[in-house]
Amino acid sequence: MKVFIKIKNLIVYHIILHFIMLFTNLFPNLKLFNRIRGVLIGPFFKKVGNNFQLARGVTINMVRNIELGDNVYIAHDCWINGAGGLKIESNVIISPMVVIATTKHKYINGCVSNIESEVGEIKIGEGSWVAANSVITKGVVIGKGVIVGAASSVSKDIPDYCFAGGVPAKVIKKLE
Repeated sequence: MKVFIKIKNLIVYHIILHFIMLFTNLFPNLKLFNRIRGVLIGPFFKKVGNNFQLARGVTINMVRNIELGDNVYIAHDCWINGAGGLKIESNVIISPMVVIATTKHKYINGCVSNIESEVGEIKIGEGSWVAANSVITKGVVIGKGVIVGAASSVSKDIPDYCFAGGVPAKVIKKLE
């Protein structure tokens, strides 16, 4: 009986979350509406700081495993998976169409599995900026004050105060 109640609560939780996302996607991408969207979605996160702004068209899976600091902005059309755990520290900007994937399909017997996956927490350090169309893969730690160049694929850790870019992303220069 307890399992049934947990499943029922989980279903209700997701229906409410997705209804809010669907309803707020009617609002334009203006700072006021991004802030309203952040306030309405905020309680579903594991932890959320002040002034969270969320643009329209963002897809977030496993929101309850995601922690956000203060002044986090997530731009339109991002895809974020929190299954493995995601921590975005304060003053981080996630630009449009960024993919943050805390999971990876397993490769088993010559095939990519649709059933089994590997998970790994991602951490994005304070004051960092992930530019548009970038991908961050499971298990990555992005340091403080990092800029990830547009259309980069981050598959390894990036130290503090660097500009990184490319496929795969590499440190291009230190930032002062």
